[in-house]
Amino acid sequence: MAFFNPRSPAFPTLSLLGIAAFCLLAPPQARAIPAFARKYDLKCYSCHTSPPALNKTGYMFKRLGYRFPPDEMDGTKPAPKIRDLDKDIKFSVTNSLAMITQGSFSVNKTTGDTPSSSSSFNLDEMALFIAGAVPDSNFSYFGHVELSQNGQTTAAEQAMMIYTAGRANSSYFLRAGMMHMQEGEGTRAAMMYNLFPDPSLILTDVNPLNFSLDQHPVGVAAGYTWASNYFKQIFAVTGKVTNGLNADGSEILTGSTKNSKDVWLDADYWFGPDGGLTFMTYHGTKDQIQNQGADNEFTYRPVVRRYGAFGNYYFFDHLDVLGGYLRSDDDWMDVPNGTMSRLTTNAYRGEVDYYFMPGTAAMGRIDYLARKVDGADFGTARSWGFGALHALTERGNVVLRGTYTQERDTDPSFGQPTVSKNFVIDLRVMW
Repeated sequence: MAFFNPRSPAFPTLSLLGIAAFCLLAPPQARAIPAFARKYDLKCYSCHTSPPALNKTGYMFKRLGYRFPPDEMDGTKPAPKIRDLDKDIKFSVTNSLAMITQGSFSVNKTTGDTPSSSSSFNLDEMALFIAGAVPDSNFSYFGHVELSQNGQTTAAEQAMMIYTAGRANSSYFLRAGMMHMQEGEGTRAAMMYNLFPDPSLILTDVNPLNFSLDQHPVGVAAGYTWASNYFKQIFAVTGKVTNGLNADGSEILTGSTKNSKDVWLDADYWFGPDGGLTFMTYHGTKDQIQNQGADNEFTYRPVVRRYGAFGNYYFFDHLDVLGGYLRSDDDWMDVPNGTMSRLTTNAYRGEVDYYFMPGTAAMGRIDYLARKVDGADFGTARSWGFGALHALTERGNVVLRGTYTQERDTDPSFGQPTVSKNFVIDLRVMW
């Protein structure tokens, strides 16, 4: 995390350096696909409140297998079949490929047992996306390759084939491959990515079992989507069955020794002016290495459970109010062959985003997590932040943003809390 002191004599220099650097670099967590905007000759705001946060249209675009929802769905005639959507649009490579380069300039400070302070330029990510619908068919595809991420070499992030059938107002889909567990799923308060550079803490927090919803395992998914006339209301359900995670928290991609599969379920309801409700649950198992490296190291296989409820409402076409709750209820063992206990977490999130105009917004949020083991305190975490962004192009694919975040973690085994502060200024460029 990072800290920035505006009274420092370095303030003007650092600000100018940050702005200049991000005229060339893009920020973390950019997941919008600008190839789709080229394909339909639309602005990014057609599917996003501001990239990468999806609106109702963008949500339906994904549910229909990367096909644009029809304008003529007024109930006077049957809704178009899935394979007939976009049938007059010819395939083009440039309308299927997208490139995002990600970088950051930050000033940060961490207090606690090992205090530190630093400022740096970072090339965090270069990502390639390929996605679209196969013409004259019910098939579509999505691929996401990290050419460089945090200094590591090429790695696949997502790779899946999709079959979508039915009609635009009542459709179902099947997906198979490597897919993100939570990214792009749910209504806006439950989505992994929004206006901040980093997702909400309650969705990305890595608990003592090395488990997080921020994962992309291999598996299959199925879903059903119903929409009213003009897509004023949308109801959707999705289920995923995946390999799950290794003991170190990484995804099981091949050669799993774990026979049981992990299950994720989601139900969404969109209503009114881009408001929505989401219920999400996860149930799985993973190998756990306890006391790793110590004389009393041992392994066991805990059950991992998540139950979440999220909601947002868009007031007056400007103010988006988001909130959410995520309950964790996992198996926990302190000593070898000991009694299995429960590690529980109650996590809350709140966020307010105000859109002055398309592409210009201010935002603030807070996250809080409290852990217990069989009723006894097991540590807390709290994060808050604020920021603003402004699109520099009419299409909305170049966005200047500044954010400040602060996170406080308290671990009962160490006592002294760790506070991390982070100021970042960035420019997101999507092609």
